[in-house]
Amino acid sequence: GDLHNFNLFPGLNPVEASSALFFQLFPNISVTIYPHSVYTLMTFPTSTPGVTKETLSLLMAPGAKLKDDTDEQYKEKCEELLAFVVNINDEDVVAIENLQEGLHNAKDQGIQGEFLPKYDWPVHRFQNMILDGINGKAVDEDIMPELDNAFEKKMQ
Repeated sequence: GDLHNFNLFPGLNPVEASSALFFQLFPNISVTIYPHSVYTLMTFPTSTPGVTKETLSLLMAPGAKLKDDTDEQYKEKCEELLAFVVNINDEDVVAIENLQEGLHNAKDQGIQGEFLPKYDWPVHRFQNMILDGINGKAVDEDIMPELDNAFEKKMQ
């Protein structure tokens, strides 16, 4: 990890100081909280199948710069962190865009795709959330995954 590169948000307990939290705000916003920074990602579909537009922001904790780092060293560390976040995100974009292209191609060929529950439940869930939203319905809790509260238990 890179926790040694930055000061952390003040007031974190040991569990929080070694954790990352990931939040999805339906339908297109991701917020990731690291012990020293937060990044936001907004995705936007386009009219071209397989193309997704994005806006990514990296926000550093106040006082994240280590006392002995020069401004140039801090800037370089921040750029390395951003490059890491962008690289991981780019891997996700490839998967998303390939899925979009596959769905578009299947539709054009009259093929009904099959979901593989082990891998595709987030897509199935998301599509059902879209349909429920369009129809003015609340999210169907039956399609929501069971949540693991192991992290929450550590915090108590």
